[in-house]
Amino acid sequence: MANQKLLEVFLNIKRILCKSDYYIHVPKKIIHVTNSENMIPHLMGMQYIGRPDMFTGDKGAYMIKKGRLKYNSLEKLVQKYYRGKSKQDSMLAMVNGKIDNLYRIEDMLSTYSVLYLYDVAANPESELQTDYLLVNHLDDRVLQLGMVKADKKNVQEYHCNSFMVDYKANDDYDLHYRNLTQRYEISKIVREDKITKRSEVIYQSKAAEERELAGIEKMFKASGIKENTKLIKAIFRLNQRFGVYHTIQMLSDFDALMEKCRDKRDEALVKDFISLWRRSKDGI
Repeated sequence: MANQKLLEVFLNIKRILCKSDYYIHVPKKIIHVTNSENMIPHLMGMQYIGRPDMFTGDKGAYMIKKGRLKYNSLEKLVQKYYRGKSKQDSMLAMVNGKIDNLYRIEDMLSTYSVLYLYDVAANPESELQTDYLLVNHLDDRVLQLGMVKADKKNVQEYHCNSFMVDYKANDDYDLHYRNLTQRYEISKIVREDKITKRSEVIYQSKAAEERELAGIEKMFKASGIKENTKLIKAIFRLNQRFGVYHTIQMLSDFDALMEKCRDKRDEALVKDFISLWRRSKDGI
């Protein structure tokens, strides 16, 4: 039902952003991103449909979950708090753009995106307040996810605090990042389940893949193991699936590898590796 759209979007983005932590690997640093459901209403644009803090934070999350704030009420709220049809239409379009594209955050984190260090001074026309900006280009639009440092001492964690959709047909579609000079190429992004602590590489750049394959080959040579292309690729797939670089010692412990398996797909991956490892003339 259309009137359940806010709740459906809320629950879906909660699954994407709050069930897991994300580790974004860039040169010389790893950015740890963790989220709670209280930030979701802000990402949905609920700060634009009423008075400040009226539908954001824990209050906004509660109202959406309990059905007190519904999709069909957005237009009436915008009409109440903004004057002039042009302004009302533009605000409603912006909020709907966020709501309709939030599910794409999952793709942003698993496909090629660019990370910028956000500099407010470089963007005086923008009201955005964030520390990092993740930018992902689609054919007709640009998705942008802001990440701000958590308000905790001695903890290097970041929260998603803004989500924007800008369409390339508009002249200012690149307003938020066009003047930013500090750009990071992401080598990989690891997703870690908050409860089980199990990890998986969900994005890895081509250059990072090549470095990792070369590293596995060097590990073979250092251990006196004959080069085996199929086996190297099988180990790479294990690294991807479980979000960790496996050493020779880890690879030799078949029981520990099987204990990592979460489903039949994992079991097939591990059993394929074990079979290749055992068939290798120089296998351990």
